[in-house]
Amino acid sequence: MGRYKQREKSTKKRNVVLFSALGAVLLALLFLPKDALLMGNEEEEPVKKETKEPKHKVVKLQPDNENAYKDDEKSSDDDKSSQAATEEQEPSEEIGIDPEKEADKKEKAKKAEEEKKKQQAAADKPKINEPIGTSQTGTHTSSYEEGSVDWNEKLKAIRLATGLDENMTVWKIANGGGPQKSIAEVSPDGKPGERYTVNLEWVDQKGWKVTSVDK
Repeated sequence: MGRYKQREKSTKKRNVVLFSALGAVLLALLFLPKDALLMGNEEEEPVKKETKEPKHKVVKLQPDNENAYKDDEKSSDDDKSSQAATEEQEPSEEIGIDPEKEADKKEKAKKAEEEKKKQQAAADKPKINEPIGTSQTGTHTSSYEEGSVDWNEKLKAIRLATGLDENMTVWKIANGGGPQKSIAEVSPDGKPGERYTVNLEWVDQKGWKVTSVDK
């Protein structure tokens, strides 16, 4: 029993000490100057401003920098286009094109094109009763030997009269009723049913001419 009472007394003493300490702390807080609390808040605010301020600057300056870049790029493009336009104009001023000479050149080119078309049409037109010319000289003797000069000139006259090409099929070339006359039967290549009967006559120093074509 004696030991139990001693323990109870020591516990009460500890409680009294703890309550006394808590009371002292509370009194200190109550009587603590308000300026000390305000100073603590003022010291924290600059730190917050310093951490936030750079972010606002970056966000604000970024669009301005992009616009400035676009403006510089646009101005450089305008300078390039104006420079290109100037370069295009300068050569024409240096060359000094004469409108009259240019029109004369165009007129000559037009006439040359028309003449070329006329010659082409005349070449495509079948030649009937018109000698084709010859490379033979002296007394003419009609030849029916394939590959001879006279034979080849007969074929040329036939092609010009019928409009057929070199691939035409030659069925025959024979005497046409006299020493300077021939008759031929030809057809387009691959079309044996479309035969032409061609009569030819020799003109001295001018070559063979086709007198008629029957189809």
